[in-house]
Amino acid sequence: MARTVAELVQRWVEVTVPANAESVESVCELLSTFGYNEGVVIEEPYKQDDDGDNLEIDPTRPVLVRTWLPVDDQIEQRKDDLARAVWHFQQIGGVGEPTFAEREEEDWANAWKEHFQILRIGKSFVVRPTWREYEPREGDRVIHLDPGMAFGTGLHPSTEMCMLFAEEVDLDGRDVLDIGAGSGILAIGALRAGASSAVAVEIDPVAARALAENVKLNAMDDRITVIAAPIDQAGLGDATYPVVFGNLIARILADNAEAIARHIAPGGILIASGIIEEREQLVVDAFQPLGISVKARKQAGDWVALLLERH
Repeated sequence: MARTVAELVQRWVEVTVPANAESVESVCELLSTFGYNEGVVIEEPYKQDDDGDNLEIDPTRPVLVRTWLPVDDQIEQRKDDLARAVWHFQQIGGVGEPTFAEREEEDWANAWKEHFQILRIGKSFVVRPTWREYEPREGDRVIHLDPGMAFGTGLHPSTEMCMLFAEEVDLDGRDVLDIGAGSGILAIGALRAGASSAVAVEIDPVAARALAENVKLNAMDDRITVIAAPIDQAGLGDATYPVVFGNLIARILADNAEAIARHIAPGGILIASGIIEEREQLVVDAFQPLGISVKARKQAGDWVALLLERH
């Protein structure tokens, strides 16, 4: 059986580009064209208490946008091409110098762990990193998480807003589809909130491994199916779901609107996030012709999450 790039490559170059809020979406799209499996991480500058409360964005520091390049015989050319592309963005303003740091796969998975604390989201969700001790309180919905090289820790507003919507909608006994599942935080959280089962689709095989491990950590491997594939190749057939999560970015949501809509049940909802405010209309316009329109929205800083309903 052929091995994936992620299985063959043990070293990576981590690329970090600082950007102001207005430039983040453009920098994300640029880095996704270079990064492994279009993977991009957006790291907002946060201030947070040690116990996970009082999380807020620090507006005095830039957003950090990251991607990863596999180390192979083309790495130097890719680094040069990426730096040249970032230079053009810098001429407009709002984008800083890219930095390149070589990482062993284990370093990539573990370097940020010291900054990841117990995190409370909404009224009941608690995200517990597996290396932190936590004594649950009555009513807590605890999600045990080790993101590894997957995306989705609950720190980013796009994930937080999805989880806030998950507290507000009726998940009891319902089946859920999570597209771009990353670490699995939303699928696991949905089951903690009463969903009966979930299908978690993740395009990146590296992230899908972390996702599968997190499903096991939460003893949900009999209720959450993990699929490592793009949504249009996930083998879902005609299956539809009353609740669908799509915590992606605006361009990917819009480009895959038809493939996503195919799996939203009549009367079902799509919780779409990862949307910069100035790109919100792009998402709305992509789903509106498909009979899927905005029912509610949330906003945190420049980030927007939409609750869309299929008529």
